[in-house]
Order: sequence, then structure tokens, then C-alpha cells
Amino acid sequence: MNSKQGALGAASVLSGLRLRTRLIFAAALGLLVAGLLGVGRLADLGPAWSDPDSMMRLIEVRDLLAGQGWFDLTQYRLDPPGGLLMHWSRLVDAPIAALILAATPFLGRAGAELFAANLWPVLLVVPFAWALASVAGRFGGDIARLVTLLMIFLSPQVKAVFQPGILDHHNVQAVLVAVVLMGLVRADGDRRWPLLAGAAAALSLAVGMETLLAVLLAILGLAAAWTVDADRWRRGLMLFTGALVAGTLVAAVATIPPSRWLVPACDTLSFAYLVPVLVGGAGVMVLAALLRGHDDGVPGLLMRGGALVAVGSLLVAIAAVLFPTCLAGPYGGVDPAIRPIWLDRVAEAQGLIATLQGRPTLALPLYLAPFAAVLLGAAALRRLPPADRPGFAMVLSILGGSVLIGMVQLRAMVGAQIVASAAIGVVAALAVRDTAGRDDIRAVARRWSWLVAVPALWWLAGQPVDRLLGRTEADTVEATTTTDCRAFFGDVLSARAPGLVVATSNFGAFLLEATPHAVLAAPYHRDAHGILAVDAVFTGADPEAAFRRTGATYLAACAGDPELNQMAERAPGGLAARLIDGVRPPWLSEVASGPAGMVFSMRPSGLDVTGSLPVLRLRPSIRE
Repeated sequence: MNSKQGALGAASVLSGLRLRTRLIFAAALGLLVAGLLGVGRLADLGPAWSDPDSMMRLIEVRDLLAGQGWFDLTQYRLDPPGGLLMHWSRLVDAPIAALILAATPFLGRAGAELFAANLWPVLLVVPFAWALASVAGRFGGDIARLVTLLMIFLSPQVKAVFQPGILDHHNVQAVLVAVVLMGLVRADGDRRWPLLAGAAAALSLAVGMETLLAVLLAILGLAAAWTVDADRWRRGLMLFTGALVAGTLVAAVATIPPSRWLVPACDTLSFAYLVPVLVGGAGVMVLAALLRGHDDGVPGLLMRGGALVAVGSLLVAIAAVLFPTCLAGPYGGVDPAIRPIWLDRVAEAQGLIATLQGRPTLALPLYLAPFAAVLLGAAALRRLPPADRPGFAMVLSILGGSVLIGMVQLRAMVGAQIVASAAIGVVAALAVRDTAGRDDIRAVARRWSWLVAVPALWWLAGQPVDRLLGRTEADTVEATTTTDCRAFFGDVLSARAPGLVVATSNFGAFLLEATPHAVLAAPYHRDAHGILAVDAVFTGADPEAAFRRTGATYLAACAGDPELNQMAERAPGGLAARLIDGVRPPWLSEVASGPAGMVFSMRPSGLDVTGSLPVLRLRPSIRE
């Protein structure tokens, strides 16, 4: 056999191995999707559909399909008459609306909505898992890819955002963060990777500010790599930053109406973020173009580091002068009055201390598992080839930063678990490589050490404690009660003429989605007016006057509603406590009641409720 035949034979074998590896990965990805469908269940969009954000997303999509303007994100039935301008993005509404439009001729509108609600999140799993596995594969090969897929399935917080029926924007953001990471770790190679990462970062900011931390950490990580090795990372930094700036501008033009281009907002893409992105992006690109490196040693490193610190200081100064409230993050502009009565009780806005006080067993999968991933990743960093360390250090910086922010706000831990899935894939692959051919206890322990970072195992470890304390049963009772109340409210109110309903924010999105009524409150930080108005009715000293001020038609209450019970704890003599105790105020007329809930309307003013008829005012001719 000649050399050419030998080369062709070797190429054929390698091609066969790559094909087999791809088939294995495709099969594993298919099992992941099947597992998500099997562990969860298809959503029915009925009372058991429990995610308020998904309900509100469907309402937005319905409004868009009904002709509401692309730039008009106002929910006119939420806190009328002005309605509430939502902080979400049409970029998520559009593909869901397209699915509904495509399926409507075959399934009808209701069937098409059900089809889209179940298909959309599952469709997103594929690019998410592929991109995240690609991040791990960059450092650990095929084993890292497969372990990453397994980690996704064994991370309840990550898996939850891709369950059928989840229509909110968090699953879209998860896909975009994975794409950012995939491009970031290859930013020193082909120019398409930093361009892709920058564009995905810009799109993620347009979808929602939850990814702001990840984007900032990505920029810092890439800038730090350029500071240390300017020749290698200069082009990647410039392309990433340029794509971020250009993508952010395009997204702003596509999603912000011209009338609001100069209006700052802390919780959505706005002028408050466009200015720092433009100034900071331009500054970084200029620095990268001027400070080229070329083996300039410690003086060059100090020069680049100092220049980056100067740009960062300038951005902080701009934000402090022009947008001081946004320095506190997306919740910076929230009305302080709703913090103690609502925002401080929102699970995703709480931190480690609140979690330990309320449900300490949840701290195991939510905090301990990602923290273990940070430690294992840091140890694995030293075992990587020197050329791979900067890229993996970027992954760890995003992971570590997310864990730190998660100590204050739980919502950041979802992002931490996403990044941890890729990091642990690399850790597992390196452990297998380093212990190959060894079966001693130390080698076996090291090979499986990554299991301490699996959230599902920590969740299982906490289940006996929860069962012993009755928390599992309490959670089941609460979920069942809430579902029964939604069903009751839907049945009673759907049959009545549209009006304005006073109910706790827990039921706001459901009432908007399932009935023709308007509501005062829904679980959104911008709805401070409606949340405070409802709170005044249920906890205030004069609930009748507070109810009349709202102009509401109906009052709906669920005795098992956690929010209503929290109101009763804050105001033992208020309306919430009285309704839970079975007391019916005389100024309310019962429309319907049952074990699940109660619905009232306002009794007409001046009506005698003792059973006697009102005095008739006779005309003089009759009186005579």
C-alpha cells in the first residue's frame, strides 16, 4: 500500500470515528429532549398552568396577533385605565406568534396556542445544549460534551426553563448566554466566533437585563486576556466589542419606539444602557487598536490594565451622573414602597440568607453545587494546557461572578448553573484523562469527584429532611390549592360581564389570560400602583374606601393563597385576615364562594342589609 493509500485509509478511519462520535452526541441530545418531556408533562394552559410570566407572554403574543403595535408593549387590562408598559421584548413574542399563525389553519387558535406553548421551549433545548456542550468540548473533547448534557438534565433550575409550557424569556436568554460562551472561548481563533459572541450578547440584552452580569463578565474576561496577551486576543476583543455595539444599536432601533430613544429605564434596553455600551465599546476598541502589545512585557501589561481601568472609571462616572438609580441594577427604579410588602418576598429577588431562613435544604442544589463547580473548575484550570487556560478562566469568571451575585439575588443562580454545566463537563473529562488505566481508590474518587457539583444529587439529599419537616406535603397542598382557586376564579368570572378585579398579584396574570376582565395587580415590579392599591384593600384600615377608590367591579380572594396569608400576618385586623377567618364584610355582596375561593362585588351604597325595605319617597299627589 502506498503512502497515499495509507493516508486515505487513516482519513477514513478518523472520519468514521468522528461520525460515530457525532451520532453518540446526537443520540444523547435526543435523550435529553425526551427526558425533559418525560420528567415534565405537556402544558394544558388551564388552571394547572402555574407560571405567571408564561401567561403574560401569551397575552402579549395575543395582543400582537390582534393588531397591537410592535412597539406598544402596554398591557391595557393591567392597572387600567392607563395600563402598564411592560419591560419585555417583542423579539421573544415574534417567533411564538409565528408558530401560532402557522398552526392555526390546522389546529384552530386555541390548539395552535397549546401547540406553540409546548413546542417552543423544547425547540430551544437543542441550540442551548449544543452550544453549551461545544464550550466544554473546546477544552475536554467528547467526554466533556456528554457530561455537559448530563449536567443539564441533572440541574433542576436549568431544566425548568425548558419545560413544555414555559414561554417567558429566560429560556431564550439561556440559549444566548451559551452562544456567548461558545464564541468567547474561541475568540482568539476564527473571526466568526467573537462576532457571534458579541451579537448574541447584544441580543440577550435586548431580550432582558437578566443577562447584564454575564455580558459584563464576558467583556471583563476577554479584556483581561488581552491585557495579559495582547497579540493573541486583540482581534477577538475588537470584534466582540464591535459586534456588541453594532448589535445593541440594531436591537434598540428594532425594539424601542423613537419616542423613547432618550428615555432611561433600568430594567430594559434603553438610553441608560446604550450610552455605556457605545462609550465603553468605542473606548475598548480604540485601546485595542492602539496598544498592540508585541512582547512588551510588564510595562505593556500595566499600560493596558491601567487604560481599561480608566475606561471602566469613566463608565461608572457617566452612570453615576446620568443614571444613578441604575447603578443598583434592573430593580434600581422600583418604587421603594413595594419592597417590604412584595418585592422582598419574591423568591428570585431573595438571596442566600433568606433561602437559609426559609428553606435551608434548597441552598444545597442552588448554592452548594455551583460553588463546588467553582472550586473544581479552579483546580482543573491548572491541569489544562497553558494555551487553554485563558479561555477556561473566562468561563470560571462568569461562573464565579454569578455565584457571588446569587448570594444577594437568587435569579443569578440559574445562570451560574448553566455555566457550571459546561465547567463540570471539562472537570470530568480531565479527571478521566488523568486517571486513565488506574483503578485505585484515589483514582476512582478523583474520576467521580465532579458528582459533588450535580444539583439533582443535593436536591435528593435534602428531600428526607423536607419530608420529615412536612415541607414537601405543604408545597403540594399549596400548589393544589392555588390550582383549585385559579379554576374557581376562571369558572365564576369568565361567565360575568368584563370588569376590574381586585385580587392578589399571584392571580393577576391568570385572570388576564383566562378571563376578559382587567386586574389591578400582577407580579411585576413596574406595577407598583396596582400592587399598592390591592394591598390597601386587603390590609388597610378602611378597605371599603380603598376598594371604592379603585373603581373595581369584583374582589377575588383565595384563603390558601400565600400572598393573602402574608397580608393577613402584616395586618391581623385587615380584610385579608377577616376573609381567611370566614368573616364577610357588609359592604361586599357575595357572587360565589366555595372551598377554593370567593368572589364578591361591591354592595350598592346606601342599601340596607338588615332585611327591611328602603323607605319609598311618594309623589305629593299620591301622598294626598
